Amino acid sequence: MHRNSLGLHAVVGCCFIFTLTLSMAKAVYGMEISPMVTALSIDSRPNYQQILIKNNSNVTLPVEIDVNRIQFNPFAVGSSYTVVPETTPDLLVFPPAIVLAPGAVQSVRVQWLGQKSLPESQSYFIRFSQPQLSDDNTNKSGVKIFVHFNAAVHVSAIGMKPLLVIKRNSITQQAANGEKENPSQDKQAKASALLQFSIDNQGGKYADLNDYRLIITRVDGTELTIQGEALVAEQTNTFFPPNSKRNLSIHLDRPLSVGFSLALTPIEREP
Repeated sequence: MHRNSLGLHAVVGCCFIFTLTLSMAKAVYGMEISPMVTALSIDSRPNYQQILIKNNSNVTLPVEIDVNRIQFNPFAVGSSYTVVPETTPDLLVFPPAIVLAPGAVQSVRVQWLGQKSLPESQSYFIRFSQPQLSDDNTNKSGVKIFVHFNAAVHVSAIGMKPLLVIKRNSITQQAANGEKENPSQDKQAKASALLQFSIDNQGGKYADLNDYRLIITRVDGTELTIQGEALVAEQTNTFFPPNSKRNLSIHLDRPLSVGFSLALTPIEREP
């Protein structure tokens, strides 16, 4: 299953557009961009980040750069958003165009010039447009083809925090085959279960499920912790914009007895 994530950890290839997998720097048509996902705090000093562009080809590459705002559908089951050209000067990208000699590396500054306070975090695509390297077919047709690369920038303030909450009334459990358990089934067929629930991000900052662990507390008080690949592998989207909702499904080795509870806790990472 393909997974989409706009988070700060690798999973990406096109921070979703369209199938965004935004966190891997990939050389295609000679251009390499790094990082593909950037966090920018408007309170930091300096309040800018840099993106590096490298020309891995043996020809000179002209590159045009523009800014697009990502507008999320907060209640979409999968990843749903629209991309609109940014018309305000809030996020500055400089220079707006470059010419890269073969093997050259150029830094592009991404700086916040907007208001000093934000109601919630905002997300942008920095689009790098490069003409396709010419070949005989292109020359004959006269059609000029551009290749677009998108790097994601998530803008927030220091005081902002995500708040991922599991909706208790959304928690369901069923046999892994989607049917209710039958006493005539053999033990192995009854051994696994599918746990389903929804998560709301009630905070003002984006979040990535990769940064959390799921703690299942059984009725006897013992705990089962699920995190990392085991938590995100079956999800179609692990990125939570502010005030958004996602539905999750996790396969368990065995069913949970009635009375269990779920909790999400952030993973402490070294700065």
